[in-house]
Amino acid sequence: MEIMKFVLGDYRSNCYIVSEGQKAFVIDPGYESEEVIDYIHKNNLILEGIYLTHGHVDHVGGVKQIKDLFGTTVYAPKKDEIWFHVGPYNRWGYEIPVDVWVHDMKELQFLNKKFTVYETPGHSEGSTVLYTDMTLFAGDTLFFQSIGRTDIPFSDSMTIYKSIKHLYELFGDDVDVYPGHGRATTIGHEKKFNPFVRSEK
Repeated sequence: MEIMKFVLGDYRSNCYIVSEGQKAFVIDPGYESEEVIDYIHKNNLILEGIYLTHGHVDHVGGVKQIKDLFGTTVYAPKKDEIWFHVGPYNRWGYEIPVDVWVHDMKELQFLNKKFTVYETPGHSEGSTVLYTDMTLFAGDTLFFQSIGRTDIPFSDSMTIYKSIKHLYELFGDDVDVYPGHGRATTIGHEKKFNPFVRSEK
């Protein structure tokens, strides 16, 4: 499984193209990006979907461009629906196209692998992570030695703390973590060194 990271837009959000052979899917295309489109074309990738970890503006702005070009299915958390519809919380001014709403423990098939959705509220009410094969795409829940912001609508500091504690319990230290901003890390590293949420073990 190959993971290609693109850092996009003013908020420097991470967009990932996850591929194996010619099959691929996209995680959190936050902004329109010719670099992302060119990578898909140049590698002759067949997109199996777009997965959105949550609904915030810097993680959804490139969805329409990719869907219009490649006609792929968009998956997103139902509990963040308010961010996708036109309204005060959607800064793009148009409906973010979502085909399939996901929930906790939903299993998705990409690259002939099973990916499992885990709800991790706190940064947003509907925040999720996506897991397969010792690899965790953490959205804006858990970062390298940091956590997602909790000073925005529908966020809560105690809730994100509990969500991250749950991740520490669910996954082993060797699980690789690919966050929505910044560099990759591991569950074990965050248990020891994250100043916001450490493991008691």
